[in-house]
Amino acid sequence: MDKKLYERVRLLFGAVLVLSIATLGVAALAGGGAAVWIRGLIVVAIAILLLTAARRTYDGSRTAYRRMRVMSTVAPAAIVVIVALPHDGFPVWMKVEQAVVGLLLAVVAVAVSRRTVRRAYSRRGE
Repeated sequence: MDKKLYERVRLLFGAVLVLSIATLGVAALAGGGAAVWIRGLIVVAIAILLLTAARRTYDGSRTAYRRMRVMSTVAPAAIVVIVALPHDGFPVWMKVEQAVVGLLLAVVAVAVSRRTVRRAYSRRGE
């Protein structure tokens, strides 16, 4: 991954982390239920893992690249389900936050799935 792409990915994952921490702050003020806290903590943990994977990918790790690519592709699909379910324990404000997180991750998924990036992390550079 070139430096420009790495910086963009790091910025997007950093935004996910900041947004997720802010969500926990809102949950503390608004009295979020267990589902809000669990989901909020999970997303914070995922953001930290993604930032770590991005750094390791930049350093050349094929495994970290695959992990980052899979997580940034699968997470938005899971978020669509969370946002779409009418009675799932998540307040509207959190569904909005999750939609923004999903969009940020989808942008990363598209960026790191480009042929040139995939080729750089293929087994044979193909």
